[in-house]
Amino acid sequence: MAKKRTRVSRLRVWGVGLLSLLACVPLPAARAAAPPRAVEPDDFTTLSLEELGAIRVPTVFGASKREQKTTEAPASVSVVTRDDIQQFGYRTLADMLRALPGFQVSSDRNHAFLGARGLSLGDFNSRMLLLVDGHRVNNNLTDGAYIDTAFILDVDLIDRVEVIRGPGSVLYGNNAFFGVINVVTRGGKQLGGAEVSGAYGSYDSYQSRLTYGNSFKNGVELLLSGTLYDSAGPEKLFYKEFNTPARNNGLARGLDDDSSRSFFGSLSYRDFTLEGGLVRREKGDPTAQQFTTFNDPRLRTVDDRSYVDLKFTHEFPGGVDLTARTYYDRAEYQIGYPFGASPADAVLYREMQAGEWWGAELQLSRQFWEKHAITLGADYRDDFRQEIHGYNPDGSSYQNVHKNRSSHGVYAQGDFELLANLHFNGGLRYDQYGAFDPSINPRLALIYNPVPSSTLKLLYGTAFRAPNFIELRDPRFQNIHPEDITSYEFAYEQGIGRHLRSSLSVFDNHMSDLIVFRNGSYANLKAETRGLELALEGNWAGGLRGRASYTFQKTENLSAAWDFADSPGHLLKLNLSVPLLRDKLCAGLEYQYTSSRHTFFTSPSGATVVGGDAAGFGVLNATLFSRNLVRNLEFSASVYNLLDQSYSDPATRIHVQDKIPQDGRGFRLKLSYRF
Repeated sequence: MAKKRTRVSRLRVWGVGLLSLLACVPLPAARAAAPPRAVEPDDFTTLSLEELGAIRVPTVFGASKREQKTTEAPASVSVVTRDDIQQFGYRTLADMLRALPGFQVSSDRNHAFLGARGLSLGDFNSRMLLLVDGHRVNNNLTDGAYIDTAFILDVDLIDRVEVIRGPGSVLYGNNAFFGVINVVTRGGKQLGGAEVSGAYGSYDSYQSRLTYGNSFKNGVELLLSGTLYDSAGPEKLFYKEFNTPARNNGLARGLDDDSSRSFFGSLSYRDFTLEGGLVRREKGDPTAQQFTTFNDPRLRTVDDRSYVDLKFTHEFPGGVDLTARTYYDRAEYQIGYPFGASPADAVLYREMQAGEWWGAELQLSRQFWEKHAITLGADYRDDFRQEIHGYNPDGSSYQNVHKNRSSHGVYAQGDFELLANLHFNGGLRYDQYGAFDPSINPRLALIYNPVPSSTLKLLYGTAFRAPNFIELRDPRFQNIHPEDITSYEFAYEQGIGRHLRSSLSVFDNHMSDLIVFRNGSYANLKAETRGLELALEGNWAGGLRGRASYTFQKTENLSAAWDFADSPGHLLKLNLSVPLLRDKLCAGLEYQYTSSRHTFFTSPSGATVVGGDAAGFGVLNATLFSRNLVRNLEFSASVYNLLDQSYSDPATRIHVQDKIPQDGRGFRLKLSYRF
């Protein structure tokens, strides 16, 4: 009976998607034509309105490891531009992702957790692959990647963020489970000098940045940037679970502080690019996770992340492109655990995790007759250091685990023009990850343009995620298996006149051996997510821009009776940027609605217990942004949660609370000046 209901639900979702498609698809008045040609900017005066509309389609690199329009990519793609970052006052990568269809971000007041298409497990974002200029940022401890103030890059250094939905293991291997996020940085040529920035916001939050970038006559391009950030956080936070006189009546005072310092640099000469970055972030945790002492300032985390990457790119005669890179990465995590009835008599336990790894990649691509492209690649990685150490209050060790593992993969991908308006994209990858069985993952896509302004995509792909070091550190957890996902998606993108573009995606994801932490240990289970994403975007002369999206998603646990936490059924996003003074002053408004979500928490016995639902909520943000009102000066004023909405995010399974209250109304003022 359960299987019958699942099939009926799946048919219902696909049926809604098909009806929406039929309502939107235009009936072509003439025979289908080939997609409009690519043109250079100085050809604008010769273009038709149709071709002008095509120029507005953004490009993406991460979907196929080559530059292409998002309408040609074998995936559903969103792009966040530098203009978006400025005009909507985004402070972190989490802010940017929260604004996109199919994504939600939750916070436990220590880290931000990304949910994708109905699933968020609160485990450091290990199912999304995060790249900076193609370099893998996910660490080798949790396989996670930070998107909050612990992210390795200042958002002012971002040129654009490419979000490629759906399994991406065909090109990237492990962790590209729900998708790939590729952050593309600004180059030294784009700055052309020095830039200084300062910001002040709620909770005594300060941020300062100094950047220098330039392109020199000898062909050298250089960018260097450093950022300091400090925030005192809310003075007090109330948690009803600790509302007793012995626990300060549930008030955590001055424990939500956050500080970081980061550096990023890139140096390019001819075919070589050397790039690297580092960040050290220290965060107070007011939530008393893991049954630690409430209101004790020693519950703190320190995150260190750094890398250096050397890349070589060259185009050989005959249209063969070569890309090779080698890299070294390091990650470290520290936390203090105070245990006791009160801070006065609590003793401190400490834990430290450390990882180091290096790797190399090689890719060859060739274009044939300007219609077909083939890409071949291989990569190798050596996780030569994976450690976790636990220390008792007297300095003795209670945990000491050392591991290492290596992995390698090879892949092939081809893009072929079957007809003038029909493309086929297919790829296959083989991975050997540590001692696990080899993983083979395909991706197939049919991309059809019935008329120049319409794109239909049929997408199929698989991906895997191997258990990470933290999940395997305890001998009791050695029997967990790698995760697998099989994804089916139908996407439809439509240009409407000169100014509007719409999109529709219907997806169905089947996951086996999904790793979850429950009742003090890890286990594998099966799950399924299905959903529908609708979006509409508009761009008008003079700078008026807007976009709206709605996501329906349904997540089912096929192995147990309990539902997943932090899986909202409905997401609504609205963004509007209005020019107030030509191209010098604009106002950005952003509204985000998230429906109710289930929660879990940990009982004193260590069992995972179902909590009360976190209520649905809507947040309105507003930003006023100016450029060149004073020459070379940029200014922005932002108000976040303008209506002071009270809401909570689901806690993770290491919390006594089932819900973590979030911030109310806040603000930020920011100035940037270029010399």
